[in-house]
Amino acid sequence: MAGPIQVNERIVLYDIIRGFALCGIFLVNIPSMLGSDWIFGNPMYEGSDLFVRTLFDLFIQTKFYTIFSLLFGIGFSIFLERSYARGDSVGRYIRRIVILFLFGLAHLAIWSGDILHTYAMWGLLLPLFYGLSNRAILTWAWGLLITSFVLFYGSSIYLEWALGYTSIAGPFPTAFNSGFGPWFDYRLETEIFDMFVNSLFAGFEIFSLFLFGLYIGRERKLLTWSIRGLTRTAIICTIAALPFFAVIIWHHYGGGAAYGSTNSAAVLISGKLLATVYVCLFTIAVRNGRAFRPLQALGRMALTNYLTHTLVVVLPVIALGYYGRLSLTEGLFLSIAILIAQAFFSMWWLKSHRYGPFEKLWRIGTYGTQAK
Repeated sequence: MAGPIQVNERIVLYDIIRGFALCGIFLVNIPSMLGSDWIFGNPMYEGSDLFVRTLFDLFIQTKFYTIFSLLFGIGFSIFLERSYARGDSVGRYIRRIVILFLFGLAHLAIWSGDILHTYAMWGLLLPLFYGLSNRAILTWAWGLLITSFVLFYGSSIYLEWALGYTSIAGPFPTAFNSGFGPWFDYRLETEIFDMFVNSLFAGFEIFSLFLFGLYIGRERKLLTWSIRGLTRTAIICTIAALPFFAVIIWHHYGGGAAYGSTNSAAVLISGKLLATVYVCLFTIAVRNGRAFRPLQALGRMALTNYLTHTLVVVLPVIALGYYGRLSLTEGLFLSIAILIAQAFFSMWWLKSHRYGPFEKLWRIGTYGTQAK
């Protein structure tokens, strides 16, 4: 009979969910990695690419960084709880965050979509909230989430509907097909600064998800929640997402092509709802004995696999001058092939190693000679 997840199953559940989220994040990232949003300088979709873009907005976009952020908060609660139990200070957590920030900086130098530096910047604030009551944590979480939505989406929707404002895409980044020198200069002069600014604004939403994860981890919600409660929550969130799915389809296939901000808001809200559905369904499946071994392996090596995505996609694209030359559909099949290869590699690697390469470095940096 399915029941609460036992102690030795907890990491397995989180690894499975993390591995699933990694797959979704790569699918979301592949268009910007390949420049599929800028095919020959024209950021428009049609045919199979329009269909894929619609599927992305319905089932992938914003769903998976939401799950990753929740897992970060859950992992923080576990890390700090165990650290305090050993008598460690918060200094070890800060060291861990600084190392994550350094990983993010190196990754950001290659690709503008890095999320690690954002996690590190805002993750430094989590110890300030660890001692708060559950009610206070949830109040902060909901307050930050709603505030970020109103400020960054509500104003855009108002401009779109009241004033007819339509955002205009920027010029095609030709420096990306001019070799490593011009590409890196463009990164340093334009993109990296913009990404730090974006991290400050996007961090309000990210940090709210950290706090939800902190609450979930501290209360062991995924480990003890009843199957009935998980099922009911998944059904409710699915039904609640349907009106936003209608907006997304209207934007892509109906008469709402000009309402990009409205579509983005629908994608964001449906993302939070569908992320909840995904987490509930995987938790139910694990309770019923499903192992999902490829996802386990991907999740255990999530940091290594995440960084490898950039190395095997972005650098070859820049080297070959192929930015913006692969369609979204081609990028989808490429990303699926890479994820399958990573799953096999991760399972092979973990047969003889406890951690992935970058996970090992992170652990040594955190614990020093205590790392095993």
